Amino acid sequence: MVHRFKPLEGEALVAHNLKVLRKAARLSQEDVAERMTRLGFKLHQTQIAKIENGTRPVRFDEVIGLAKALSVPAANFMTEAVAGPDEPTYELQEAGFRVQAAEQEWRTAHDIEQGAKARLDEAEREYDEIAERLEAQGIAVDTGDTVVSYPAPNSPWDPLRKAPGAGR
Repeated sequence: MVHRFKPLEGEALVAHNLKVLRKAARLSQEDVAERMTRLGFKLHQTQIAKIENGTRPVRFDEVIGLAKALSVPAANFMTEAVAGPDEPTYELQEAGFRVQAAEQEWRTAHDIEQGAKARLDEAEREYDEIAERLEAQGIAVDTGDTVVSYPAPNSPWDPLRKAPGAGR
């Protein structure tokens, strides 16, 4: 007797993908439930378990939320079965998820860098405008490349630092 592979579809596909993707992301059912709560769904860990084992129906809006909670495109989550742990491509798939996570981390760091650069540019522009305005008023302003730095409080270079043992 030849056994033919029957492709997963509907809730069975979502259940399969939820379980495999959750494990690949090293998330517990509780972690997924918490992420869903932050997205506005009232799901408990036991409900995640029931969805995974096919004993609880899953609403369409929950499917979209689960995909978002797992950081996967909803269209793929609902239409394509991901490899399970017993399949040969599982290890490659997990590595792909780690690449996606690292890319997201890099994008976030890049966005933070861009924001910091924009704030630095704005602060420098503001400083230059104030210096020009003061100079126009005849006030001497040192705008050279000399950076004025002040010693850390109570450091050996702090002029207000008291000598050890002196007048406590």
